[in-house]
Amino acid sequence: MPMYQNIYLQDDANASATALSMGEQCYCSGEMDVTLTWVTDPSFSGKDIHADLFENCISIGKYCYLESLNRMAFQNGPVKLTSVKVNNGKPGRIKIGNQVGLQGTAIVAYELVEIEDRVTFGPGVTVMDSSGHPLTGRGLDDEAARIRAKPVLIKQDAWIGLGAVILKGVTIGRGAVIGAGAVVSSDIPDYCVAQGNPAKVVKQLDPLQHQSTKAEVLAGTV
Repeated sequence: MPMYQNIYLQDDANASATALSMGEQCYCSGEMDVTLTWVTDPSFSGKDIHADLFENCISIGKYCYLESLNRMAFQNGPVKLTSVKVNNGKPGRIKIGNQVGLQGTAIVAYELVEIEDRVTFGPGVTVMDSSGHPLTGRGLDDEAARIRAKPVLIKQDAWIGLGAVILKGVTIGRGAVIGAGAVVSSDIPDYCVAQGNPAKVVKQLDPLQHQSTKAEVLAGTV
């Protein structure tokens, strides 16, 4: 059975300086929860986690807004960013562009989660590039080695609605709008609205009308 070791960056200033970079004029409302996790099979027992294993694994661009307080109209919690290293593999990377808004967003990266510029997240969205475990053979000595990950890419100007879940291997296109509560397990093209579980495209957008369509989705009139 795998062993999990964690470093919590809010408790370790040196680890934070090693693993996390943040661009100018980012605003953090409340304290986000940033964690470095090393998942190891028994063959790696006796080796301790340290921040150098996760050097530069999380980057946040300029002019981003990170809301971690529960003072909004909708239920909200801390922004949670987790980089995971499996055995002797490379740590997962989280790359967040400029002018990105996160509200209680949880991002877990075993390989790569990349968010381009001007992406907006409604409260309580989850983004994960791995299920975190194999489907079979749970508890065996090689369980961690059999964890699989596929990168997630959310392209610029996308809008992700409240409570949506973005699963491994997904690309969300430029200017796409993901409805509240959607579970996205396959790619969404540029300038489309997708809703449901599993998420399906329900509308094609005119890029020139993109901003007004965002407002329609939020109001539930699409």
